[in-house]
Amino acid sequence: MQIATACPKCGSRAVLPIVYGMPGPELTEESLAGKVALGGCLVFPDAPDHICQDCGHDWRVGEAKS
Repeated sequence: MQIATACPKCGSRAVLPIVYGMPGPELTEESLAGKVALGGCLVFPDAPDHICQDCGHDWRVGEAKS
């Protein structure tokens, strides 16, 4: 997975990768520590893979700026 360094909407660097699937204890801890965002158990082909903590915008890396 390519990691985004800035939000394409607001430019914030407070960006988290979104992780999908049933979280185990380690992933739950990473989420509570603010290292990842949990995206749920269902994954769709166009599901976002990053989220901005400042403006809430979510996107896939490589997606055009909205």
